[in-house]
Amino acid sequence: MLKSSLISFPARLLTALAALALLLAIAHPAFAWEREPSSVYHERRARLVSETGDAVVVLFGYNEDDVAASTTQFRQNEEFYYLTGWNEPAAMMMLVPKPSKPGQTAEIDKEILFIPAHDYRQEKWTGPKLGPGDADASERTGFPLVEPIARFHADLLEALKTFPKIYTEATPQPESGEDCFQKDMVAKLKTLAPLASIADVRPLLTRMRAVKSPTEIALIRKAVEASVDAHLAAMKAVHAGMWEYQVAALMQYEYARRGSEWPSYPPIVGSGFFSTVLHYDQDSQQLQDGDVVLMDVAGSYSGYCSDITRTIPINGHFTPRQREIYEIVLGAQNAALAAIKPGMMMNGGRSKTQGLQQIAYEYINTHGKDLHGKSLGPYFIHGLGHSVGLNVHDPAEYNQPLQAGMVITDEPGIYIPEEKIGVRIEDDVLVTPDGAELLSHRLPRTVEEIEKLMSEGK
Repeated sequence: MLKSSLISFPARLLTALAALALLLAIAHPAFAWEREPSSVYHERRARLVSETGDAVVVLFGYNEDDVAASTTQFRQNEEFYYLTGWNEPAAMMMLVPKPSKPGQTAEIDKEILFIPAHDYRQEKWTGPKLGPGDADASERTGFPLVEPIARFHADLLEALKTFPKIYTEATPQPESGEDCFQKDMVAKLKTLAPLASIADVRPLLTRMRAVKSPTEIALIRKAVEASVDAHLAAMKAVHAGMWEYQVAALMQYEYARRGSEWPSYPPIVGSGFFSTVLHYDQDSQQLQDGDVVLMDVAGSYSGYCSDITRTIPINGHFTPRQREIYEIVLGAQNAALAAIKPGMMMNGGRSKTQGLQQIAYEYINTHGKDLHGKSLGPYFIHGLGHSVGLNVHDPAEYNQPLQAGMVITDEPGIYIPEEKIGVRIEDDVLVTPDGAELLSHRLPRTVEEIEKLMSEGK
């Protein structure tokens, strides 16, 4: 999926999702949300404190109102979840360091998770919740101290007597839609602790989140596998006369029944001219014989995203021109894929190093022409890829070289509105110590593989 904010779902798709939710509730009473080991979250908190030094770290989780929980499943603030693994609303986290000498690495003294006290009347509607006084609260959360949110203010003031600086989310995460939430939380801290100085924790967490832990990679693999199965089902089902929203609904059903709890982003299913519209998400056109359909659709698993795009011929056979454009895009993707390794840049910029973006662009610009005899480079109008994790566009420093453990997309494209041909091929890639692993390798990429699979579906 290309970098941009995509928030709303088409009304028709919401109806389909409601029916899907009912079906899945009958077939699968609950998804088995997989949480990383508590030790992983503790190690992240310890690493963060070693970088923030003599300061208190405070992060807030979302409330149900922050995610419109009356109409969608609750989903936690990403930074908060990354450090806590806690996916329930109205929680707060505070990390307090031990006093340290100059030049000494800061260590954690207190790790406190604040959660709401039991509201047994509300739990009749929402089900049993963990309370701060429950005997297993520390074991279930991985926090040595689990306290009621009513104690937050007093504990904060006590910590600030020694460390008068607070690290928190002082800026909103790009594309998160959390601008109002972030401003409200900073305002809350300034009201509760007007004398404390506030620093932004986001740059530190951006660097930490860029390289995935082995357990994060395992969850991303599961998201990818479910989404690959969704694409395989769509390739077998697509035919002229089908509607784009039907393709989207089928794909969401397929990855949801494999444990994906929500879409990584609203599905993009664009046929004909709309295959050339990068963030077309109306999914409202009927598939026409002779056109291609671009399907940028993927699901998440236990909070971790995948991001996959395929472009296929609606009648099962590429025309010579569609095949030409498709194979140029595939060649560009393969050229970039072969170059992915630690130390490589996503975009070389003004440096002498040729980045992945330049490699893909150069391939497209030197292969094929438009109807007017001009090179196709100008029809590649977006970035080659982005980081993937808790967010489909996970925060990353794109001016820094790749490292082993990063998960990125490789997604070149050519979009020619005049010819009603838009082709994007997108796969999720794990950067390994000596190169790259194509996580979505099970999904056909060549013309021959796609046409063979589609013929089997027919």
